[in-house]
Amino acid sequence: MALQTGQWADIGKFKVPSLRGLAARGPYFHNGAASDIEHVVGFYNRRFQIGLSPVEAADLAAFLAAL
Repeated sequence: MALQTGQWADIGKFKVPSLRGLAARGPYFHNGAASDIEHVVGFYNRRFQIGLSPVEAADLAAFLAAL
């Protein structure tokens, strides 16, 4: 970000993509491996052993879809 703003205080900072409108931007991942948000939540739940119950995973997917 410092290259864009020219400010020393911005060294090491970066902009991340917004989650707003996430549901309209599928398929997900660089190769389109996840067709919908439920698959994304399931992938991260397994990959990082988060331990979300099926209800929690569905609630998280619904929240992300509502953004």
